[in-house]
Amino acid sequence: MSKPSTNLPPFKPLPQLPPKIYSQRRADASWIIRSLYDLGPMHRSIVHLLEERAATHPARNLLAQRTPQGPWRYMTYGEMNQRADAIAQALLDRGMGQDTPLLILSGNSIEHAAMMLGAMKARVPVAPVSVAYSLFSQDHGKLRHVAALTRPRMVFVDNGPVYARALQALDLTGIEVVTLVPSPEVPSTSFEDLCRTNAGPAVRASMDKIEHATIGKYLFTSGSTGMPKGVIQTHGMMCAVIAGQEALRAEPADPDEVTETLEWMPWNHISAGNIGFNGNLNAGGTIYLDEGKPIPGLFEKTIANLREVSPMVFGSAPIAFSMLADAMERDDALRDRFFAKLRYMGDGGATLSDDVSQRMQALAIKSTGQRIALTTMYGATETQGITVVHWSTVRVCLIGLPLPGLTLKLFPNGQKL
Repeated sequence: MSKPSTNLPPFKPLPQLPPKIYSQRRADASWIIRSLYDLGPMHRSIVHLLEERAATHPARNLLAQRTPQGPWRYMTYGEMNQRADAIAQALLDRGMGQDTPLLILSGNSIEHAAMMLGAMKARVPVAPVSVAYSLFSQDHGKLRHVAALTRPRMVFVDNGPVYARALQALDLTGIEVVTLVPSPEVPSTSFEDLCRTNAGPAVRASMDKIEHATIGKYLFTSGSTGMPKGVIQTHGMMCAVIAGQEALRAEPADPDEVTETLEWMPWNHISAGNIGFNGNLNAGGTIYLDEGKPIPGLFEKTIANLREVSPMVFGSAPIAFSMLADAMERDDALRDRFFAKLRYMGDGGATLSDDVSQRMQALAIKSTGQRIALTTMYGATETQGITVVHWSTVRVCLIGLPLPGLTLKLFPNGQKL
């Protein structure tokens, strides 16, 4: 493997503070590590954060999604907040609350986000489920397992006919199905009917009861070693990650700057569903929903979107960076569009290879004259993000350091910690 040249241009400034930690080795050979940056103020909840951003910039786009005809359709912060209020009222009218979850079977969409945020306002836990459990499973075993654990009062699918087999695999007794497109096989309520509900004082009363310990979501582990495990996600957990990242900010946020990101990773995982989505809310940015995926036949959609969207932050799995490097090495215009506004890149889920990292940096240098920092965050469904690489480095195998507010214990395990 070739070594990176030592005569390379500097990194584009990364607006994050440098490492500053406390570490202590204990008598049992374990290490205690924590950040010396103080955790700043935490938002009360994710939906209180939505309301703050909607009040500050109601006309700014929160989400963008392709229509079947091709153009983007948008949902502003103000529109999303109003839609979430209506959905919250509809759920409260049905007597739903902390003990009556909402199961979401569909992938990322504007309507998915509205159902999620509306449910949170009504203090209804949201359980987004991997699309694969519904559409690619033959026996729907994992889907039935998730439904048995959550015992939902409501299930949302965007396309009833597409999800008809999955819905028929569930015992829907006492469960209301909400769809955009109804299926003749499964009785359902129209999503638009929920959105037409007039929000009343009950929504504000529900919001006033939300605290850090309030359950916002149930997320499920991958199920790669058995059935997926349900994990409680409180508003405090989700808001702490935002506060930890804010504590590492090296410069004040520009309230007039709109961060744009392109997102394909599913919201049933913490990476995109919590850290990405909630972080975008905090930044007052716009998420462009990408129907592409880093697999042959679908990555072309991502490339087409990147010809229109110049992200400020781009995060993805290592395989996506490899495929993106292939495409940009053949297309200077695509390369320059990608790097036009980019501040930093982020990878996760696996280690990015030195070869792909060097290729991405070579492309960045050709386009901008600078290298671009590659950050990494590690965590788990049970913990949110734990460690982050928040400084510019040529090494790509680092797990980073604890976010402010967290204490990390490393314990000997053979020759490793």
